[in-house]
Amino acid sequence: MKKVLAIVLVLCLVLGAAFAAKSSGIKVGAQLGYGGFSLKFTDKDNSKNYLKIADGGFYFAGTLEFAFAEELSAKAEIGMNLMGKPKYTYAVGSTTINGTGDENMPAQFSMYAGAQYCIEVSKEFCVDLGVGFEVLMGKMDKDTDDTFNAAMGLGLEAVAAYHVNDQITVTAGGKFAWHFINTNKDLDDFIHDIGDSTKTSSTGYQIFAGIKYAL
Repeated sequence: MKKVLAIVLVLCLVLGAAFAAKSSGIKVGAQLGYGGFSLKFTDKDNSKNYLKIADGGFYFAGTLEFAFAEELSAKAEIGMNLMGKPKYTYAVGSTTINGTGDENMPAQFSMYAGAQYCIEVSKEFCVDLGVGFEVLMGKMDKDTDDTFNAAMGLGLEAVAAYHVNDQITVTAGGKFAWHFINTNKDLDDFIHDIGDSTKTSSTGYQIFAGIKYAL
């Protein structure tokens, strides 16, 4: 019986140490700021001819990080980007026409997963550089059912992090995304139809401040 208790005690200690080691690499957090997107269609023969659609608003997200090593970690973000009234710019040569939509665009869900590398500036301060896969999805028009779109592509992130103590870190940074996939059939067909004469740019961004807590 004593041997069994000793074995159980050793196993508990080993599992407890393993869990502690694993959990020390996990951080949860939140970030908020401003985000948006831009769609631009530019004449390949004359860059002064273009149509640009842009919108943005309040952004917030929850974050989860897991450290593989002291400098390298994986990061996931799930949040929402509220939108305002979309702005349109139509330019032909020296003539530019600006306009604004009548109603706010529906909120877009934002997701990001990638890896980040910490560049240590000092004991308390570091800069995290990240790269990953970003998705911005939602309806482009609340009154039309077939306007749901998921814009997907490469995300690049830079975040300044100040370690208040071993558990708490405050952050400020931004993310830029180049969306090369759009799942909405009408939008995708339109991009392909004008592809021979027009260059399409689909991008997204978030500028934010946040806080992280080490578990």
